[in-house]
Amino acid sequence: MRTTLRILKIFFLLTWVLPSFGQTNLLLPGKGIEGISVVLDSSNISDVIKQFGDDYLISTTTLVTYYQYNKKGLTFQINPYDKNQIVRSISVESPFQAKVHNGIVLNESTMNEVWKLYNENGCFTSRDYAWRPQKGISFYIKRDPSKKGFNPKEKISKIEIHNDGEFGTSSRVNFEFNNEPVERKLQELISILKADIIDFKRLDSFWQNQKKTEKEPYGLEKKTNFERKIEYDLSQEYVEIRIARNSYNLNIIKSHDNLIYLRLSNQVGNQIILERNEIAKISNLLTKSERKLDTSIILNYPFIVYTYGTLCGIGGTPPEKCQMMLTLVEENKYNELATWLHSINPEIATYGYIGLDFLKRKGKEISLPELKRMTELSKSQIQLNTCQGCYFGVTEKISDILKEKNLNTIYKSFLQADWIK
Repeated sequence: MRTTLRILKIFFLLTWVLPSFGQTNLLLPGKGIEGISVVLDSSNISDVIKQFGDDYLISTTTLVTYYQYNKKGLTFQINPYDKNQIVRSISVESPFQAKVHNGIVLNESTMNEVWKLYNENGCFTSRDYAWRPQKGISFYIKRDPSKKGFNPKEKISKIEIHNDGEFGTSSRVNFEFNNEPVERKLQELISILKADIIDFKRLDSFWQNQKKTEKEPYGLEKKTNFERKIEYDLSQEYVEIRIARNSYNLNIIKSHDNLIYLRLSNQVGNQIILERNEIAKISNLLTKSERKLDTSIILNYPFIVYTYGTLCGIGGTPPEKCQMMLTLVEENKYNELATWLHSINPEIATYGYIGLDFLKRKGKEISLPELKRMTELSKSQIQLNTCQGCYFGVTEKISDILKEKNLNTIYKSFLQADWIK
């Protein structure tokens, strides 16, 4: 009796829970497959595994994760960033047998038949496939990657059921971004940056390890916007960090392997996540050099990264600090521009030089301390964070910017654009 019941249970699973692999299954565009309880935009990958078992392969890109049941000819796709792991598409191919209510049959109908049925021509192509998307469903044929184009007489080898948007974007119904992996990576970085004495070799190892997985979902991508030497034997590295949809900036200033300043901030709202300030070390360097610097003014330090440029913004507008410099020139604010000139922030010092040069052209006499600093700055090999159109990066040395010919060109440009009078 028990044996009979067990056989009946197995029969029930094969004939009811699982699709019939001996007959053609009906595909339901935008929904799923008749006889399979997995529903697009509702069921999650746990429901899939519960029904079909764990004999699957996982393949992942930065945008999608596929659960492939190759023996069954079924592939389920999810968004790797979706906390709910909702199924977004189902693909069927041999040995699965399937048809659509309009008569298209997997591995029997051709792309020509699809075109005729939907009264549309043409396909999108990838290396191995050509496909024609329709609302809630897409039809695929194989193509030879060594040849141009494709053969529309080829039989449909794969059909995908989905709820993609007008431009092929995956459905986000019931989507919830999973931020936990982002936080884990961010906290790992913060733990290194918060150490009493930062181990920069450990930080380098962290970057190297992250680079190995940067193309995977939640991969951390590090982009060094610039790395430069500045005054007093200080070095500065300004980094952009991307993890999924989150972006951060990291500004590190050090003297050899001694931390001087560190700032980790979120690009959204420039919110500071972590800031470490060893300003006393800079003060000691200034004391040794007998350099006079107002330590109460934040612009005097390279803690905030500014962009140097002239008429390089949208519609030919200058960057923010350049506009401030032009206002100081118009208001004849010599002392403020002199303060900028003496700054150890390279971009601010350069703006200070240009501002005083403009005042000099208007007849203002430049004092000896500023003349001395201007001579020193005009020979500087420090690189600037510049803008050229929409491009940001270290592209020019201070000495190149402050050449007389270039200053004349800048001055005339501002006059012609009515930024100065």
